[in-house]
Amino acid sequence: MYNFQTEMQFFYLYLMNINTLAKSSFIILQLLFICACKTDSKSDALSPTIIESNDTLIILDSLIQADVRNPDLYFDRAVYYKNKGLFPKAKADIYSALFIDSINADFYMFAGDLFVDMGDGANAAALMSKGINMNPKNEDLYVKAIAYNYYLQRYEAALNFTRDLIQLNKYNAEAYFFKGMIFKEINKENEAISSFQTCIEVDPGFYNAHMQLGLLFSYGGDDLSVQYFENALRLDENSREAMYAIAYHYQQKDEFNLAVNQYKKMILLNSKDHEIFFNLGHCYIGLDSLDKAYKHFDLATQIQPQYAGAYYMKGNLREIQGNNAEALMNYQQALNMLPGDTTIILAIKRLK
Repeated sequence: MYNFQTEMQFFYLYLMNINTLAKSSFIILQLLFICACKTDSKSDALSPTIIESNDTLIILDSLIQADVRNPDLYFDRAVYYKNKGLFPKAKADIYSALFIDSINADFYMFAGDLFVDMGDGANAAALMSKGINMNPKNEDLYVKAIAYNYYLQRYEAALNFTRDLIQLNKYNAEAYFFKGMIFKEINKENEAISSFQTCIEVDPGFYNAHMQLGLLFSYGGDDLSVQYFENALRLDENSREAMYAIAYHYQQKDEFNLAVNQYKKMILLNSKDHEIFFNLGHCYIGLDSLDKAYKHFDLATQIQPQYAGAYYMKGNLREIQGNNAEALMNYQQALNMLPGDTTIILAIKRLK
């Protein structure tokens, strides 16, 4: 069995700037933040009586002039401005709407999302607190308060809101999900697992909770992770991240044949996925099939010509096989994409 060179191991970790599992955790958090913030509020839609056209703003201005105490009209104009990217004007109008009607939960939720779009998560979180004070039984406001505080890494505040929400409704799956995410962030793995498990007990179709459980068990090399990833696949049969997670779990455990089989299933769905060919290359190294490994790294560079990591691996394999000229050519390609990288420079110096 071929053993990785030390430099290869470090470089592999470094160059996997598109390592899907490392990245997927972050992507999952972003998606969850968006999904958890879905509500039945009016959000970015104008009132049914207002049909957007070139004259929308003129119409809204005239309606507001005729009825200056109507908060819904300010809200509609705020939606219009937000959709046009005119955030300061949207902010002024949603504040006007809230000044007239300080109870409307839709206004608070829209304002929170607006502040997030403006990069002001702190004000978004503060608005949710005020909205909850005015609407103490509105679960959507709690979910947004949790999400915003989580986004700001105010984990204690976020955790307090999850507890309040569970007191309000012990069957709110998002509350348990966010509890799990918070515990995961503060390295309380057992509590995180317990929270995610409660989440899927409340809502068996909560895809992201299955994924998070899979990831947590996979970190410890536990094959129970595969069961959760497969549950996620049953909920979304074409989920790339779930299929990738299964394959990568096996790859990390050096169960390369199982990993190869899973990666090949993914290629059937997308034959242009350069990351999969890259990972297959590493699996074939683990199986001592260096020619197959080179072929798959080469396919990765054909699909993604700027894939520095794959060029480096091609160079490394050619060096191992004694083809220094081709090794140098591939190392140089990698260096052109990552100028100044010390690992590549050392590899080139070694062969000159």
